[in-house]
Amino acid sequence: MRNPAAIIFLVLFTLTTLFVYLSVRRRWLSLSASLVIGIVGGSLCFILFMFSQNGNLLQALVFGVLIGTLFSLLTVSAAGYFRANAAPKASALPELRGQPPSEPR
Repeated sequence: MRNPAAIIFLVLFTLTTLFVYLSVRRRWLSLSASLVIGIVGGSLCFILFMFSQNGNLLQALVFGVLIGTLFSLLTVSAAGYFRANAAPKASALPELRGQPPSEPR
């Protein structure tokens, strides 16, 4: 990796993936909007990264779209899983607000 442009595109790909993860975990965007942004942004960054590495446009398009889509799907899946299984906030639990716990039925 002697090409400085390749490093820039790889950093942009990483930042795109990080933004997609945070947008799902923090509920900034819906899952579908985050997925679209991740696929488009990640694919574009990786296409540019691969093209700056070897200059073969067809290879850059195929692998850029493939890797960008795969990383976006995995990122949204992982973030959605962690968001769904996150512990509730302490303010939402009556036991932690000084109220007696309810009896099990």
